[in-house]
Formats: sequence, structure tokens, C-alpha cells
Amino acid sequence: MKTGLAVGAIVAFAVLVQAQDQQPKPVFKTGVELVHLDVSVLDKDRKPVRGLTAADFIVKEDGKPQTVANFAAIEVPPQSPPPTAAWVHTVSPDTVTNDIVSSPEGRLFVLLIDDSMIPPDPGMIANAKKIGRGVIDRLSPNDQVAVVFTFASRNAQDFTTDRKKLVTAIDSLTAGPASHLLGWDMPAPNGPQPGAPLVPAVDSDVQLRQGSMATLRLSAETLIAAPQRRKSLIYVSPGLTVDVVSDARPVRLARGSDPGLHLREANHRLVVDTSEVYRRLQRANVTVYSIDPCGLGGLEGWVTTKALGLSALRVPAVSLPTDYNWLAPSVPPRPMDLARHKATVDMDFLQAAAANTGGRAIVNTNDFEPGLNQLFEENGSYYLVGYVQPAANKPGSFHRLQVEVNRPGVTVRTRSAYEVPTAVAAPKDAAERGPVDVAITRALSESGAGPVADAGLPLSLALAPVAIPGNTAAGTTAVTIVVGATQDSVTSRTPQTLDLQVSVFTPDGIAVGRPQRQQATLTLLPGGSGEMRYELVTQVPIKQPGRYTMRVAVVRATDGLHGSVYADVEVPDFAKAPLSMSGVWLEAAPGVLAVPREGLPSLIPFVPTSSRSFERSGRLSASFRVYQGGSEPLAPVALAVRITNDRNVVLANSTGSIGVERFEVASRVATHRFDLPLNVLEPGRYLLTFELTKGASVARRDVVFEVK
Repeated sequence: MKTGLAVGAIVAFAVLVQAQDQQPKPVFKTGVELVHLDVSVLDKDRKPVRGLTAADFIVKEDGKPQTVANFAAIEVPPQSPPPTAAWVHTVSPDTVTNDIVSSPEGRLFVLLIDDSMIPPDPGMIANAKKIGRGVIDRLSPNDQVAVVFTFASRNAQDFTTDRKKLVTAIDSLTAGPASHLLGWDMPAPNGPQPGAPLVPAVDSDVQLRQGSMATLRLSAETLIAAPQRRKSLIYVSPGLTVDVVSDARPVRLARGSDPGLHLREANHRLVVDTSEVYRRLQRANVTVYSIDPCGLGGLEGWVTTKALGLSALRVPAVSLPTDYNWLAPSVPPRPMDLARHKATVDMDFLQAAAANTGGRAIVNTNDFEPGLNQLFEENGSYYLVGYVQPAANKPGSFHRLQVEVNRPGVTVRTRSAYEVPTAVAAPKDAAERGPVDVAITRALSESGAGPVADAGLPLSLALAPVAIPGNTAAGTTAVTIVVGATQDSVTSRTPQTLDLQVSVFTPDGIAVGRPQRQQATLTLLPGGSGEMRYELVTQVPIKQPGRYTMRVAVVRATDGLHGSVYADVEVPDFAKAPLSMSGVWLEAAPGVLAVPREGLPSLIPFVPTSSRSFERSGRLSASFRVYQGGSEPLAPVALAVRITNDRNVVLANSTGSIGVERFEVASRVATHRFDLPLNVLEPGRYLLTFELTKGASVARRDVVFEVK
């Protein structure tokens, strides 16, 4: 057996499947020559105005009316009733698809939790989690959410519809290190003369505020990169101390050193950055909904308590002068003045972020439910409008946008401008590689670079971590990747070439190594009607255990059609964990044509499938590997297998054990196979659960599948 890291060799196979009947969905045609706008029309009570047609809209570019070429009225489906089986929302499927990306009623939300600034108060932390869960509870099936933190970025969750992953990210929230004391906890004399009053010399929150602003800007940029979607940024924070008033006031400097200089410079930088972020958000029609988890008077009360303990503020109580400059203070403030100023400036930031982007500030309240209801109501109905970009527009040119509706008393929200994309420079080796290869490389990069997947080519994805057979030592892990693609059926024998690229990222977006690119050639055979499905199987090496995001992009060389699909994978520490298991591979029969038939023989003795929908007449089996890491003697492992339907009825519940004799002594691994009784299962959704137990160690894998 091989003991080193395997270099991913790609295998391609074709499966013919009959096209399934689907409910018609609203279609919004795309094209590089179109300018796309998502438009909200709200009445005086901020309720969506429904029933408008293309004739009701007037679209102007640089003041000139444009002809509406594409139009769709979008009604977000109402929340589905709670499922009978809790696992429908609490179990993460082991496969993902990109079909939801093409749904025009799907919205994008970034849930930005400012953990840098949320005080370490249990009630405030609980409120922030409650707000996050309230957002998740109100999502429609086609909404995608990303959870972002300003401090603990490792706990972030990329865009997904998986509620379990979103809730897990939200529940990881802990308080950040901000002091909220504006530097009065680290004062210095304001000048060399004896008895000079103390003033802030160092504010430990400066870098935290800059980090929060940078995260806010990056979150906005992420949403800006998806122009054809309804986009909202839900900002859960007590606010940022961006003191616009003090920034505009002149400063009288004492002779000698100026201990507050860096504080003023840092604040001025935030003032400038804030204006730029607002401008970018307005141009891209990203709406900010700011929510203060501290509750009514919460931040002011918390800061007052902390400030009362500061020795620098234990001075005779005096009222501050009306021209008092908080960035160049002449005397120490009273604790209550400091707390009131801090809370006021931070609240101003929350309200300004919402007001400048057409959103709403949910503040000065301990009841967040009404605000969340209003947030989702006003985003529940909107319009997609497109017009042909004027031919005279040059790459890199900037153009103002204006949309009007012929209804009195309404507010229209859409992006205010756009920039014509510039041509991507050809790579230096373009002449050597040829135009086709260059175009494919560019398409692969574009498909896997956006904030959400690309649905141009329908894809499904199944990931399964596994130790390289024969060795569980560090650095001998791979992730098997199965990508299913669909296309129209063919009428004659048709060779097909597909280029695949896999990029690996850490949870906080750092690329791991360079993208791995491979090519698959297969021959499609005529037969059946509707759509045909084929799958690509590959593997990538992973050096360290942990959570990763895989971005898989595919380009069909014959017509340049491309798509991508993203998924998370948790790679266990096979070498050290007392008990762990690989991902689960499914093998379906009949109807699978494999090239070559052996698949990935160094890892899997059969060709797996990314499909999770099967006919009752077919055969299906699930396989996985069990690992006992460390150096303790091998021991039997208890195994429980359950099949649960979507009404929460357990249809099968078997227990047993994997004996010591089944483990290879050198690699400490055993393989288990389970045949699923499709023929006795009624049509519907099912949860297949494998649970392993060894002493106090437990390992579990879930597979969600459908029987037709």
C-alpha cells in the first residue's frame, strides 16, 4: 500500500438519468451586455409595494432613460413550517449543489457579529446569539447566509443554507477584548509641567476598531461582488467609536509632547474609511441593518460601571465645557460623561450605517423580534430589472444609475452606480498555452472566486476525508471529491472534455497551497431523454487536520460553460484521535459507467457517487473507514446504524461491533460496508446515521438521502 501523499488522479464516468419534473421558477436572463439591478419599492410604512410591471419603472444611466430588457417580480417564499423531524434543520447534509444559486428569489445575508466590541456581559452575549438565531429562523429555503466575526475570524462560516453550520458559528460567540474606556484606563500627563492633568495616552481599542471597520469593509466588498442578488448586511454590534464631531473641531496643543496625536489620527482614519464604506454600499445597493445587542441603555450602564473604577477619573466633579474635545481633552471627564459620550457616538454609528444605506437601526430596545420581522418583511418582495449596457461605455468607465417608479409616495432603493469591468490581462505564457487553455484557466478562476457559487453548469459535490491507506501518520490525509454535472442528453456518441480546479481555504479565507487543476475526458453515449449526468472524482492532499472550505470549479471545454460549487469539510486527526472515521462513500447501481472502472483504487475500491437521490428499484451501499489513533492497544468499536424518515420515525436501528481482528495492525484502520434496503423504503427523505463508540470517544457521520 502507498504510504505517502497521493497526487490526485482524476477519474470520469458518465451516468444517464431521466430529467425530473420541476416546478417552474421565475427566470432572469443573464448576459455580459446587461446591467442588472435589484430594486426595492417601499411605501411610507416601509412595506413592499407589489404588483408593479416593467412599464412602471424608469431606469436612467447618467441621466439618460434606458429600455428595460429583462424584468422579474420576486416574491420570497414564506417560511416553511417547522419540520416534523428536527434533523431536517439540525443535521448537515454531506453533499451540496449549486442549483440554489440560480434561484432569483434567493437572498444573500452577511451576519456580521462585532465580537471585538461586544462587552463581556453575559446578557449582551446572549442577546447577540438570540439575534443571530432569530435571523436564521426567518430564512427562506433559498436564502444564503455568511456568519462573520471581527475578532474570532476562525469561527466564521462561509455562505450556506445549512442551518446547523450557521447556528454552530453563532453559538461560538464569546466576548472580545474591547475596554470601551477611550484610553482613560491608560492616561499620561498632558504636558511636562508639574501637576499637568491626565489625558489618554494609549487607547487599547484603536486596533480593534480598525479591525472592525476593515471587516465591515470586506463584508461589504463580498456582497458587492454579487450584483444580481438581493443583499443585506446585518450588523450586530454596540457600534464603533467614530467621533465625527470631535474630528471636525480645532485642537489646541500644549507645549511639548502631544500624547493624544495618535488617537486623533486613528479616529480621522476611521472617519474617512466610514465615508468610503458608505459610498461603496450605496453604489452596490447593500442595505445595512444595524442591531445593538446591548439593549436599552446597556452600553452606557456597562461603561459607567467600569469608569467608576478608574483612578484617572477620581477628580472633583466638574461639568465639561461646551467646546470640550474628546480627542484633545483638557480635563478628565466624569465617569457618567464618559459613558454617555461613548454610548452616544457608538449609537450614532449604528444609526448612520442604516440611514446611509436605506436600512433600519434596531436599537434602544430589549425586544429584537419586531425589528427582525420588519427586516425580513421589507426584503420579502423586490424586482429584478435589466437593461442593455450602452455600446459606447468603455472598460473601466463609471456610470450613475437612477430608478424611478410612477407611483406617488414610494421609496425606491437600488444601487446608485456601476463600473464597466476592465479586460483581464492575458497571462505571460498565453502565447505558449494557446487561447483555449487561457480561456479555460480564466473561466475556472472566475467560477471559484466569487462570494457564492456559479450555477452556469449544474453541479453537485460530495467530500470525504480519508487517511492514505497503510499509514495514519501526520501529513498522510486526503479529501476525496466527487463532482456530479448535468447537461442535455446527446443524440450521438459525443467526446467531452472537462477541466476541474480545486481550491482549498481555511475558515477565515486563507488559501491553502495553490489551486489543483485537472482534466477529464469522457465519451457520452446516446440514450434516454432530457438530461444526462456524469461525475468527476478526484482527491487533494491535506497536511493538517481541521476545517476547510473546498471551492470546486468546472469548465466544459466544448462550449465554455462553467460552474462552481463550494463545501466545508472537517478533517479529523486520524493519527492521534483515539477514535475517528472517514467520510461516507455511497455506491449506487445500476447505471454507472466508469472510466476507468476501478475509480480511485488507492483510496476507494469502487466508484462513489455524489447523488443523494435514488430509485427504489436500485441498489445502494455505504462504506467508511474507522481509525484508532495513538498507541493504545486496539480495542473493539461499538457501531450503531439508524435510518430515520422525515417524520422522525426510526425505521432501522441496529447495533453491533467492529472487532479488533478487522483492524490492520500497522495502519490501525478497518473498513465497514452497509447495504441500504431501498426497496422497502417509501418515497421521501431519510437520515442515515453511523455512530461509533470506544470508551469515552464517539465518532458520527450522517448521510441525508432521498428515495424516489
